[in-house]
Amino acid sequence: MTRLFCRLLILSISLPFALHAQDAQRMSLEDCLKYAAQNQIKIKNALLDQQSALAKNREVTGMAYPQISAKGGINYAPLVAAFEIPNFIKTIIAGDPATGQPGLVKDDALNSDAVSKMPDNLPLAFQPKWTTTGTLEASQILFDPSVLVALQARKTLEELAAKSVDITVQDVKVAVTKAYYNVLIAQKQQGLVEQNLSRLQQMEHEMNEYYKAGFREKIDVDRITVALNNLKTQQIRINQAIGLARLSLKYQMGMPLETPIALTDSLTDNTLNADILTEELDFNAKDEFEMLKIQNRLYTYDVKRYRLGWLPTLSFFGNYGYTLYNQAKLFEPGGNWQKSALLGVSLNVPIFDGLQRRNRLKQAEITLQKNENDLQNLRMGLALQEQNAKISLRNNLLTLANQRNNMELAEEVYNTARIKYNEGVGSSLEVMDAESSLREAQTNYFTALYDAITARVDLEKALGQF
Repeated sequence: MTRLFCRLLILSISLPFALHAQDAQRMSLEDCLKYAAQNQIKIKNALLDQQSALAKNREVTGMAYPQISAKGGINYAPLVAAFEIPNFIKTIIAGDPATGQPGLVKDDALNSDAVSKMPDNLPLAFQPKWTTTGTLEASQILFDPSVLVALQARKTLEELAAKSVDITVQDVKVAVTKAYYNVLIAQKQQGLVEQNLSRLQQMEHEMNEYYKAGFREKIDVDRITVALNNLKTQQIRINQAIGLARLSLKYQMGMPLETPIALTDSLTDNTLNADILTEELDFNAKDEFEMLKIQNRLYTYDVKRYRLGWLPTLSFFGNYGYTLYNQAKLFEPGGNWQKSALLGVSLNVPIFDGLQRRNRLKQAEITLQKNENDLQNLRMGLALQEQNAKISLRNNLLTLANQRNNMELAEEVYNTARIKYNEGVGSSLEVMDAESSLREAQTNYFTALYDAITARVDLEKALGQF
């Protein structure tokens, strides 16, 4: 905050000179609110959060759609484990000495040493060197209570995301409105200071003429000079305050700080009527209240999801694929692709899960109860906020009326003191005291005016009118 303040202070001093020759963009309060709705970073991020929530919602919806995937692979077995089986060929040719069974072939040439050298057992391996597969798989949920509840909650999730954006927009509007009126009040105060400065300069000129003519003392001139210098210092401070107020307004709008703007709305305390004090609070107009109600519905869906957790789930699945076996080398000529297909239905019936579902249900019910308590507490809090805002506005309107009367009275006192002084029946000290009282009354008036406007904005927010 300190770095931001220093930056704003530097820009408030340097920008008026840099932008003097540029045309300022004329903007009403409504224009500023529209600009902020399109450019304020907080609103942009809130909209991005809404898009993210909607994408998450569509992700949940995708669970109800068919799931299709394809996969393939190549396996190579450099070493293949084999097991031995009796050499049936040798038995057929030579017979089995263990059982005395004669061979089927009686030719002595076949029962020669060549036959005897044949192994008694043959190695047998079912794993080929190369295996190539390609499979297309599909599945579809036919019944799943958790998915059904998630589909029912889609619209509520969208409402929650939209309401979150509304709350952010409301906060930005309040900040922009206060900043806009802050600039208007500073500009009005600047106008009065310029009037006081012109009046004192005229009085200083007249006093110098009286002093030169010998009708006034040097101390009278010095008093006016001191008052004039103090007023010039006040003018510098107000000019800087206006620059800071403009920068603050542009910051709240999300506008580049170097962009020159000129405010077109006017400000009078007559617009601060008390009609709004008679308006009643509608809880459904409050975004915070609506958001908690939406959240309450979501927690209800959560409870429903766990209550239906004992129901079985049913899904369909199927796959279709090709397999190629190669013994010598990959994709050797003459190899045939083997087709395969499988269809099925899977039923999963939960029987006992260690009481996990029961405890999850208990947690969801507690969360729902807490949210209902928060909803009741928010209702009381919003009612209190409304009453506080009405009391604050009512008091500030009374203070504003008193300060306006004081300012008008202080101006009459100043004018009377100056007339008396010009006619020679009053002192310069009396004029300076009246001038100082007038400036103080003006400062108090504008402070009361800003407080009243801020209180009205707070009441409009409390009533949900933003």
